[in-house]
Amino acid sequence: MIPTPAACPANEGTMRLFFFLLVLANLVFFAWTQGYFGVTDEDREPQRLANQVNADKLRIVRDAQAPTAKNADLACRLVSGLTMADAESLKAAVAAIGGEAKSQPMAEPTLYLVLIGDLANQAAADKKAAELTRFGVKDQRPAALEGGRHEIILGSFQDEPAAQEFLQGLVKRGIKSARVEGREKPASRARLETRAAASTLLQQLPKLIAPYADAVIGECAP
Repeated sequence: MIPTPAACPANEGTMRLFFFLLVLANLVFFAWTQGYFGVTDEDREPQRLANQVNADKLRIVRDAQAPTAKNADLACRLVSGLTMADAESLKAAVAAIGGEAKSQPMAEPTLYLVLIGDLANQAAADKKAAELTRFGVKDQRPAALEGGRHEIILGSFQDEPAAQEFLQGLVKRGIKSARVEGREKPASRARLETRAAASTLLQQLPKLIAPYADAVIGECAP
């Protein structure tokens, strides 16, 4: 049945009422979500932000494990057979390729000297040298010390037993003022522990040590 023209105004009124109620419902819902009715939603983003303590001081930091990943790509090699001067030069060369190096002086073995010391001056040293010559000791090395004192070195040995044996031979010849004295020699050789990116160090280090004839590349201590 086709509606009569009189029924159309009633339908339009119904549609307008429905649209008004729909708009009103949306406004009520929006007001409720914003807390205008006294109810707050703790999970809403504005509320969580307001509850943060010293939010302006928050900082993003890098993962503490990041350096470990970087260090995993580093290589370490120990270069030996260097003089102290060579080690310093090579240290600078390693730094130039982006690496780092640490010099390790190598202790020299103790030298055991058979000597006559405590000679007050040059005159006393000359007198003692003449006396030794009369006893048949030809191998003499006079040395001047600080404060004007002198000593005469009669022999040098790498181990103490050999020095003591030589001393006993002098005693038998009547030379009783000699003694054995151990002396540490200052370091003249060094090793260099080098670290750099694995690809860089393994390629460049053999080139860097080329000028040093006695240089040898080895593994670093674990």
